[in-house]
Amino acid sequence: MKTKVIAIGNPIMSDEGIAIKVAENLKSILRKNNIEVIMGETDVDYCFDNIKKDDFLFIIDATYYGIIPGSLTLIPLEKSIPYLSDTYSQHELSLINVLKKNGNVPPGYIIGIEVDEIKFDCNLSSSLTKKFDKICSKVQHIIVNNSPNA
Repeated sequence: MKTKVIAIGNPIMSDEGIAIKVAENLKSILRKNNIEVIMGETDVDYCFDNIKKDDFLFIIDATYYGIIPGSLTLIPLEKSIPYLSDTYSQHELSLINVLKKNGNVPPGYIIGIEVDEIKFDCNLSSSLTKKFDKICSKVQHIIVNNSPNA
């Protein structure tokens, strides 16, 4: 079993790219713990091609639940499956849907990072910038303490 972290997001849409920035920051620490880091950005096919059925995944992504920006949510992958739509369209394409449609949903978690602003900008919002080190520390703690082979 290989543990993999997949960072999803659009780095030119401000906070939508938070997962990419966090994964980039943690990459060397995670690799020292035998955890592979995949910068998936918005390329679902690339992410899917790098996942094996026996992998253990941490999918990091931006969330918008209306909670405090910078807050983290942790959802087991298998618990996220019942809430997904059974439809498949270009506009609803997501990594979880692709995994589900292909019958390959490995064990793992979705780590959501609550956004503040989504706009055309390569920089994070001021609120996430201020919390960035704390967000990285919390994400690292979740991954290292929940990874079966770290």
